[in-house]
Amino acid sequence: MTVDMSPQAVEARLREASRLAGAWRPEERLASKLDMRGPAVTARLKEASDLLDACRALSRNHSG
Repeated sequence: MTVDMSPQAVEARLREASRLAGAWRPEERLASKLDMRGPAVTARLKEASDLLDACRALSRNHSG
């Protein structure tokens, strides 16, 4: 089997792959996996805040 590697053929394959990817582009894949309900967003923000607090505490203990 041979594959046409001419610029036109490569571009056509890339365009077709992009068309088929549709809603599964990286920026949309993440959004489809995240629970965007209020309680879930709140829980993620609290976790991020707790992790930031832990990092700051570790930094203070390490530098002091």
